[in-house]
Amino acid sequence: MDTMEKATKRSLLLDKGIILQSGTICRDKINLISGAMTAPLIEMVWISSGYDAKTIERISTTLTHLYKKNQQAEMMAVLRILYDVLGMQFPEDVELLADHPEARQYFLFSFLLDMDDCMHDFMDEFVVKRSEI
Repeated sequence: MDTMEKATKRSLLLDKGIILQSGTICRDKINLISGAMTAPLIEMVWISSGYDAKTIERISTTLTHLYKKNQQAEMMAVLRILYDVLGMQFPEDVELLADHPEARQYFLFSFLLDMDDCMHDFMDEFVVKRSEI
């Protein structure tokens, strides 16, 4: 990435509030980005898998393993693949923060927490609906 491209990305990160003037990341903004993208993605995986909890758990296990091994680029690649397979557009804000190591790391951490919450919400809702039948 050349100097001009880095400056442009930094400017966009600042404009979107992902990083602050001080250069530190804005955790609140990154949490919002994660929360906004996670539920629709997990819902599509849940529906596309035929409501198969094991599929979601395998994805979660794989992403968690990559995160723990500090393989953030690979984790981002898996997320992009999921979006592609599901016919969804990869979020612009996530694409933007992917090149900022600290923002990317915090985003992926937040994503895993949000994913866990979504998984439980969808699975719990599915169990309640099935019991009503």
